[in-house]
Order: sequence, then C-alpha cells, then structure tokens
Amino acid sequence: MSPGAAPFARTASAAIDRSPWSGYLSGLMSTAPDEIRRLVRQFDEHRDAYRRGDYNETELRRDFLDPFFAALGWDVHNAQGYAEAYRDVIHEDSLRVEKTVKAPDYCFRIGGVRKFFVEAKRPSVDVRQDATDWQIDHLVYELYGLTDDEVKIVEKATEQ
Repeated sequence: MSPGAAPFARTASAAIDRSPWSGYLSGLMSTAPDEIRRLVRQFDEHRDAYRRGDYNETELRRDFLDPFFAALGWDVHNAQGYAEAYRDVIHEDSLRVEKTVKAPDYCFRIGGVRKFFVEAKRPSVDVRQDATDWQIDHLVYELYGLTDDEVKIVEKATEQ
C-alpha cells in the first residue's frame, strides 16, 4: 500500500463503517475509480462543514456531483459540444408533472432518451423530512408518461 493510501483507507473505512450499507459500500470502494475515492475522502474529511446550512446545493453539485458523474463517464459539461437534443446530461430539464413544470437538477439520457433523473439536495437537508419523496415520485410518473388517473392508482396502491 502506498504511503498516501493508508490515511485514505482509514478515512474511507470509517465513513463506510458508519453506514447501514457498510458491507456493500466496502466492496464498491475497493473497485471505485480513483476520482470517486477522492470525492468520498474529501467529503468525509470535511463532513461537518458540508452539513452546515451555508454549504448550498450549487456548491454540492459543482464540488461533488458533477465530478462523480464525470468519473462514471457521463459528459456532464457537454465537452463534446452536442446540441441539446443529443446531450448525455441536461441540467434542470423542464418536465410537466401533473399541472406544473418541474426541473430536476440532472436528467441523464442515452441516445436522446431520458433514462433517469437526479435531484440534488444540500447535505444539511434531512431528505426524510423533506418533500423529496413526492418530488421524485412525480418525476418518475412523468418519465413513464402516467396520466393523472394512473398516478392516483399508483399512489393508492402504495399508501402506507
């Protein structure tokens, strides 16, 4: 193990050990690209600063999410210069959800076809107490082109 790898291994292991997904994440970290390992290490080293309310969503996207998706091979900044219809990633793509227009932070496409969305939240937001679930649900409904009646059926079937 290189001299610089030991502190990273301890830091990453500590972050993973705190997670309920520890076994799964441990395996992923061993095969993750170096850039993703660097991002995990950076976040873990400065976790408290990132979780304060003044670290905003835009900073999170620039500091972590853009480099994360770029490390996975997505052309986040349209380096290839494609017209919008052919880009891999659309930032704040407009979607009609029910009777309103929503704009998820990222829309990932393959061959111009929407495949998935990512809605970023700053680290200080407790997504369990946020309207994120509703927002994600409705983006998925839009992705699959569900009508208002179909949405009602799905929501009734999944009531808790």
